[in-house]
Amino acid sequence: MSDKKRLKENVLLSVLFIVCYPAGVIRIWKSGKNTFIKVFYAMLGLPLFIALYSFLSMILFAAFLPPLDLSVGNRKDRTIINSAGNYSATFIKTANETDHVYELIEVEVEPAGGNDPHYHKDFDEHFSVVKGTLTVYKEGVPHKLEVGDSTVAIKQTMHHFRNETDSPILIHVKTTPANGLEKTLRVAYGLINSGQLKNNFTENPWHMCLLLGYSGSYLEGMPSFIQEPLVNSLAKIAQWKGEDKDLEVFYR
Repeated sequence: MSDKKRLKENVLLSVLFIVCYPAGVIRIWKSGKNTFIKVFYAMLGLPLFIALYSFLSMILFAAFLPPLDLSVGNRKDRTIINSAGNYSATFIKTANETDHVYELIEVEVEPAGGNDPHYHKDFDEHFSVVKGTLTVYKEGVPHKLEVGDSTVAIKQTMHHFRNETDSPILIHVKTTPANGLEKTLRVAYGLINSGQLKNNFTENPWHMCLLLGYSGSYLEGMPSFIQEPLVNSLAKIAQWKGEDKDLEVFYR
């Protein structure tokens, strides 16, 4: 048998082994491979099989759940304060006020403040500078923005922003279409102020799933074909479990 045919057979065997574990095990043990390879495949395939079918089962279950609720109540407070960094966010235009066409928020960013690399699947994010100098990274490339400058991170673009100066800066963040930015910030600031969000992670893991779901944010380091359905499914399951009830105090 040629090396090409042997490689093709091994690939097909591996796929069969993971997707249909029992059939894969039978096929391997009937083959002429030595016992070590048979045992190795059997031991390696079981956890992969369990992980794969658990992942697929979760996605299938979540597909029948209601969509994630991104609505916010009729709040009177237009400005919220993040006590951990002592900076603020002011909602200039909310999704309800623009019929969900866009959201516009004024954000104060403290020195060395900013966020981690991420991308959004369903909306573009626009940045403009009101005071100071903002550095926006798009696909790892820095773009320094002065007062009056603006830039946009279109859908699927990995990006993040930083205040790399010694003074607080003021920026406008606009998302088109509106897609949960207000709810994300209200919940995140509320969890920070109540001590439930520290070092970029929540005490309740379900709350982290909801935050990622509300913001429609996906982080670097995990393939999108895994991360997107994983985040969306976990967020919908968290809502189905009622984990969002503890967060209503921040946005209702």
